[in-house]
Amino acid sequence: MLINTVILFLRDALPIFVISIILISMLQQQGIKLRWYYLALLTSVMLSLVLLNTFDEIAHTLDDTGREWLYACLYIVCYFISLLLLSQLSIVKRPVSVRKLTLIRLCAVALTVIVMTLNGANFLIYITGFWHQNNASNALVAGVILGVGICASIAVLLYFLMAFIERYCRLIREALLIVFSVGLLMKATKLLIQIDVLPGNRLLWDSNYLIMENSELGQLFTVFFGYDATPTLLQLLLYISAIVIAIALTFFCSTLSKSTRTIVSHKETV
Repeated sequence: MLINTVILFLRDALPIFVISIILISMLQQQGIKLRWYYLALLTSVMLSLVLLNTFDEIAHTLDDTGREWLYACLYIVCYFISLLLLSQLSIVKRPVSVRKLTLIRLCAVALTVIVMTLNGANFLIYITGFWHQNNASNALVAGVILGVGICASIAVLLYFLMAFIERYCRLIREALLIVFSVGLLMKATKLLIQIDVLPGNRLLWDSNYLIMENSELGQLFTVFFGYDATPTLLQLLLYISAIVIAIALTFFCSTLSKSTRTIVSHKETV
């Protein structure tokens, strides 16, 4: 029970900590205060409770594939929201317009709410399912305390690591957001493979003998990089394509922004 709870935290709670730290750091760089995060947190708690109470009804829709479709679609939406957010953050203009700041806040709120709601509902299902079991409450409490401590420690280390590396690599936050959102896209492909929407019979390799996907380290890699011990060719191509698209979009928007500023500066000089 203790180990299962810790692994659950790494699988469902750690993504919440990671995306929160990444977005808070990115928006602070734009001078945006934390009010957007409080709104996202409150909204996520309410939606998680709603999803918890309607989980059975959702799961039995669409020939008992409703849950997979819901999660997969929202994970895909997260990827495109991340692309929109990256495109806005790459367009550097001073002073930043109110419209742009509003769009950045909306993207951050939507991304946070989706990740918190889906992962929070998974966690609540586990807690409510095991809380009343005999001799399980003590181990569950210990696991929760340990899991919160691990996730909080990783989040704090990630925050200061980003601040430190930012001195040498200015795109570290963007890179972390890219691999995190692509990881969510990989979760969507797994769910679609489970319900036979995508083919999953041709596995490229099985790396479980190196890093077990369901182990603590495997869950950590899954959160940060979308690690899959048994990927298919389609998943690998999609993973690479999604990263390339995100990097290309960020580079294009950044280059376009610099070119625009250069032209404007030249006109003002003339």
